[in-house]
Amino acid sequence: MRSSAVHRANKATSAQLEACISTSRELNGTRLHFAVKTSSELSDVESERIWNIFESNMHLFYTTSSFGWDPRSKKEEMFHPHARLVLCERRDDTPSGSESIPSESRIVAYTIFRFEREAKQDVVYCYELQVTEESRGLGVGKFLMGSLFDIGSRWRMKNVMLTVFKANDAASAFYESLGFDLDPSSPGYVEGDWEDEELDCDYVILSKSIP
Repeated sequence: MRSSAVHRANKATSAQLEACISTSRELNGTRLHFAVKTSSELSDVESERIWNIFESNMHLFYTTSSFGWDPRSKKEEMFHPHARLVLCERRDDTPSGSESIPSESRIVAYTIFRFEREAKQDVVYCYELQVTEESRGLGVGKFLMGSLFDIGSRWRMKNVMLTVFKANDAASAFYESLGFDLDPSSPGYVEGDWEDEELDCDYVILSKSIP
């Protein structure tokens, strides 16, 4: 059944979505700027930077998974017409009072999401959350996830959902620390269990309700 809430959310402009979040933040002494864009609004340089961060972080996980490494298919997913991105740029070394826009190479983290209907629920599905190695520990990932909840709340979504590899211990621990639980739609779901070691599946689906 088609969801009117998802339909409305998918028609929202980047500016409308960006109005839901804080676009300027200082985390551990580092000045950061956040912006929302659709995949079609990305420049070629931005798209390349986003892909390079993904490849650096995730290549090993994919090559050793049941999904395999398929750049063409993954790029189609990441830059899908319905994909929205919250981009994070570092501005800690921008001269005080400067109005210049940082170059695309300053993108140090991002999340990619879509508004979707999953198991009769309107959800923000987080397809990617990536942070460059040198920008970890600043709280950027936590802030980006918080942005998804802020956007989801404004556009009347019920949950934030995502998929994570079981082998990605750091990501699993991070999402668990934020209060995500195994979703009933996850392979091998057993109420109260974080994972099922007996199941021949290398990923789980997690979710958390939007307040």
